[in-house]
Amino acid sequence: MKENARILDATASYRSMWKTKESDRVLWIDIEPEIELKPDLVMDCTKTDFDEGRFHTIFFDPPHNYGHTKNTGVHQTPRRSVQREKWGNTGAYYGFDKYKTKAELLGFIDNAQQEFLRILSNDGILWFKWAELRATLSDILPIFRGWEVMTKHEVAYRGQVKTRTWWVAFMKSSELS
Repeated sequence: MKENARILDATASYRSMWKTKESDRVLWIDIEPEIELKPDLVMDCTKTDFDEGRFHTIFFDPPHNYGHTKNTGVHQTPRRSVQREKWGNTGAYYGFDKYKTKAELLGFIDNAQQEFLRILSNDGILWFKWAELRATLSDILPIFRGWEVMTKHEVAYRGQVKTRTWWVAFMKSSELS
């Protein structure tokens, strides 16, 4: 599927950051099968079947929170109208119920970044998005062993809650190439 795609969105969800929702250049994967915009592949980004060095660019926007019980037992991303009914005004499911503890969430991020080291080309870029809901970026960055931070950019948040949100671009450490 999409053999020529060299960009991977590893946690595609409903593709909210993308202007284009369909492209032969981007492979969208997600572990959730019930998303309005279906992923190209339903797959756990911590254990992929991709060849080593397959992608030039990977986007990783994991859940940014943990320990929520409101959504416990629901591991799907249904239509937005159903999301609003279940989870309120945000109308969005962000996977916060997937990880009960900070350690579980950090473990997921660690496993994912290790897989990304394997499937990203030596000169490729990993774009990582982090919102500081309960863990700061400085809590998260040490997980990314074997990467060089190329740029760190804070994104202005337009919602009611003032949360620092970051995009970080990583390259594989030259020692690994």
